[in-house]
Amino acid sequence: MKDKPVILVVDDQPQNIELLEAHLVPQGYEIVKAANGEEALGKLSGDQIDLILLDVMMPGMDGFEVTGKRSATLPYFRHMTVTAA
Repeated sequence: MKDKPVILVVDDQPQNIELLEAHLVPQGYEIVKAANGEEALGKLSGDQIDLILLDVMMPGMDGFEVTGKRSATLPYFRHMTVTAA
């Protein structure tokens, strides 16, 4: 059993990942980082990730494409909410 909930943070802007990490780690979360969609999919093998914070606009594979590929290959993520600011 995991000690902490695990969040995968996916963003092509390192400063965004650092900002989220600075806020989430002190709250008791473990952060797994990915700089692009391909890297994110590689880190989704198994069932260690509890939540994905995924940037939509990234070069290469964008967030929507990651979402589609994730849905096809990882059925344990049954619910997904997409938001944009």
